[in-house]
Amino acid sequence: MNAKSNPPPVLEVCQVSKRFGAVQALQQVQWRLFPGRIHALVGANGAGKSTLLKILSGALQPDEGHLRLAGRPVRFASPQDALAAGVATVYQELSGVGSLSVAENLFLGRQPVRRGRVDWSGMVAAAREILAPFHLHIDPRRRLDRYPLVVRQVVEVARAVHRGARVLLLDEPTSALSAAETEQLFRIVAQLAEQGVAVVFISHFLDEVLRLCHQVTVLREGRVVLDVPTPQVSQHQLIQHMLGAEHRLELGAWETTRRRLSTPPGEPVLQVCGLELPGVFRQVELELCPGECLGLFGLAGAGHLELVEALAGALRPRGGSVLLEGTPLPPGRVAAAVGRGVVLVSGDRARELNYLGTVAANTTVGTLRRHFPLWITRRAEQQKARGVLQQVGCRPLEPGLPVGQLSGGNQQKVVFARWLLGQVKVLLLQEPTRGMDVGAKEEVMQLVGRLKRQGAAVLLASSEPELVLAHADRILVMRRGRVVARLHDCQVDKAQLMQAAS
Repeated sequence: MNAKSNPPPVLEVCQVSKRFGAVQALQQVQWRLFPGRIHALVGANGAGKSTLLKILSGALQPDEGHLRLAGRPVRFASPQDALAAGVATVYQELSGVGSLSVAENLFLGRQPVRRGRVDWSGMVAAAREILAPFHLHIDPRRRLDRYPLVVRQVVEVARAVHRGARVLLLDEPTSALSAAETEQLFRIVAQLAEQGVAVVFISHFLDEVLRLCHQVTVLREGRVVLDVPTPQVSQHQLIQHMLGAEHRLELGAWETTRRRLSTPPGEPVLQVCGLELPGVFRQVELELCPGECLGLFGLAGAGHLELVEALAGALRPRGGSVLLEGTPLPPGRVAAAVGRGVVLVSGDRARELNYLGTVAANTTVGTLRRHFPLWITRRAEQQKARGVLQQVGCRPLEPGLPVGQLSGGNQQKVVFARWLLGQVKVLLLQEPTRGMDVGAKEEVMQLVGRLKRQGAAVLLASSEPELVLAHADRILVMRRGRVVARLHDCQVDKAQLMQAAS
């Protein structure tokens, strides 16, 4: 988008600093947000993006510095304070209540009342009016969780705008959207900017950042290291600023477009025969060999992400079988799968981690009985966790720190560390690098490569063609629940993958 002349800033971050114990998350950050502009906020995992977002949204208070809203100093004691002042946040993990209707979500906590009772007909009529400018022609009486993710996101955006949001903070809004859904969301974000809303767009998809946003700000180690109009910077330059001058980038997963695939190596350790879950995937056949990475590529709704959950026992298929080393794997039993060395690393870290627990507790939770058969002390648990956390490069290396205070990339490393303490024969990856910057992606996939070299069989399910192309030895492409292409012993590029999956 073309840059615009700047009116006075609507929100200013003035010399803000924030520390968590020994970790300096933000260091004297100075930043200005202008009405009618889309501001990108990017940075490596642990750079301070989440901390800054929480301060802007009222979820955290700065140790030093302050915010200015429309030229006046403000202090948001809570997200409710921020929202009342016109600063709204739509998080990657949506906050809508799926069991309630769309209308109830739009008016959550402030339903219209008539004669002492909720005015349901009035609320539904008002909901239609609120959604109309977003070209979202849906039934407001229907439950929110009956709609696709992009619709639920737009409902949250509409709720924020209806409540008078002057600043809209979007945290990784496209991480789980298809290309078509992303375009739909982009049109709405651009429309809001035209109406004078200041938008903060946090994303690791740098091509989206450069296409959508007017201004891009890079955080590194808690400091602003770049703040320029997007036409003045390239994707490669952004990554260089994110990682620092000491990193010299080579062609990597973030820009891989073509590679040669290999043939299956030896006897399979995992065999999937006619696996079926009605409405999700049908008649899936695949073999996975020790020491190989099999890519499972598909777009949103292809069924590839649910397939790995079924192989891990998290979903129970209705037909077909799964053989591990020639012996059937009981369907729908996670404990049985883990006990035989079949483990799942999900892209949804909220499902994998207890955010209230320590890093050490989240690391050892899967192997407590093996390592501590009688009793466990905090010191022993942290000592056991420290060694494996060091192996995976978790930063900061503080086993006693609440895991929720780590960046997304380091939280994913904790999940990997958990399985390194046990036996891994088959590693099932479901969008393992979702929401990560290029540096964190490479570090996490290096851990996968290490397990692969040790003989583990890896099944990588992802909707990112660059990730699959960079790391898979063979690729299966799924569309609408079926395997539609099997690629091995050939040259393949991103365009071919996208064409097969579309």
